[in-house]
Amino acid sequence: MASIHSTGPILLDAAMGTTLQARGLPDGVLPEEWLLTRPEEIAAVHAAHAAAGARILLSCTFNCASERLARRGVQSSLFEICTRALALARRTVPVTEVAGAVGPGDAGQAGRYREAFRALAGAGADLLWAESQWEPGEARAALLAGLATGLRTVVTLTPVARAGRLLLPGGGDLAGALRSLAAEGAAAVGLNCGFVGPALERFVSDVAGTLPVPLVVKPSAGLPGQVLPPEEWAERVARLAALGADWLGGCCGASPEHLAALSLRL
Repeated sequence: MASIHSTGPILLDAAMGTTLQARGLPDGVLPEEWLLTRPEEIAAVHAAHAAAGARILLSCTFNCASERLARRGVQSSLFEICTRALALARRTVPVTEVAGAVGPGDAGQAGRYREAFRALAGAGADLLWAESQWEPGEARAALLAGLATGLRTVVTLTPVARAGRLLLPGGGDLAGALRSLAAEGAAAVGLNCGFVGPALERFVSDVAGTLPVPLVVKPSAGLPGQVLPPEEWAERVARLAALGADWLGGCCGASPEHLAALSLRL
């Protein structure tokens, strides 16, 4: 399997949620629901990402650290959902690693991270991944829950742009938060879901090389109706590699076609 300690840029996957929506996932339906009712759709997205060159795939378990699944009436156990998700990702080429991934949990319920990461680790994830984190304390709780399983754990934060600078949503120091997570033992740290543009380029230029672990950048391609074409998005993201980003992929709006265009440029 691919080592996340490889030299040179590592290509991650692109968006799962918006790609499934393009394949017919209705508004309000969670991707995890299709794990149970339309698993081939999930497998097809993973396969397309792997064919585009992704070396690390994130499992379709974004909502597993929150109450969203229960509110949607999903009856399957957390372990069953995680096992199905990892099995679908593992249908891809053998050089790909599968990260057990979760998004933000419910406020004040850090125990949900422990439950989700234990389930993902028990189901056979190669590493763990907490994405779309926006509050430093919550991100730290997710990281510690992942590390408690004994698996490498990656954390990515979702930034906001203000006056041409990237900050934490609450206005805090984004670079400082990444350095703190790296010091706590994260295998890699970075950003996801921010729009690719000058503010992100400045941030990567300033932060790359100052971290003791790889810098992850998974920028969005845009919201429906405003998505950058694959070639334009890939050109912008490839510049981030030149500025020092280590692991690159796509978030909302980034399709397998976007990823394939980026793969060619890298």
